[in-house]
Amino acid sequence: MKTNKLLINIGLPLIALSVSACSFLPISRTEVHETGNYMISRMITPDYGLHVQDHVTLLFGTAFIPFKLSDFGIDKIVAGDQLEIHYTGDYLEYETYPSRIDTSNMSVTSMNLYETRIVEYLVLPVPGDAEKKDLVPTEEFKGYTMVSAEYVINEDGTFVSLESFMKTAKADTKLYGSNPASFNSLNVTTLFSYNPRP
Repeated sequence: MKTNKLLINIGLPLIALSVSACSFLPISRTEVHETGNYMISRMITPDYGLHVQDHVTLLFGTAFIPFKLSDFGIDKIVAGDQLEIHYTGDYLEYETYPSRIDTSNMSVTSMNLYETRIVEYLVLPVPGDAEKKDLVPTEEFKGYTMVSAEYVINEDGTFVSLESFMKTAKADTKLYGSNPASFNSLNVTTLFSYNPRP
């Protein structure tokens, strides 16, 4: 009986320690590029109002972007772009939301940006039903009929649901979609009420 109590008494603090430690441990997300140098690549993704209420925040995967992109010749990023970071040292990403990258032990040597494809759409009435509207790709992009986006991003960084946008949009209103260059499909993941890369 004493043995059982001892196991329980030792086990409980260890369980409590492991649970409390999990949320603070950094996670390493490195991919070896060549000896001493590393590369990590993530898609630029939109956070819809979870970080800044009613506004879109662009993230590196699920992490804040702690780098000054202009130092590496990147003037603009768009949701759907693929950002590739080459560095030495340790890349540590803390598991929060959005997650945070610890840059104290890493040195970025270069960055590459692979731009998303921008697809143009028109809001058009559904033939035979004047009340309904559809999102139709323009002739140049006629294959891009798969849209998985639920929101439309405005130029001021605010956003509305696609459903709300379609209810108030007039016929021939233009929308722009993001088809990530890393995708081998015609799926559009993000929509804009303006051309994000004119």
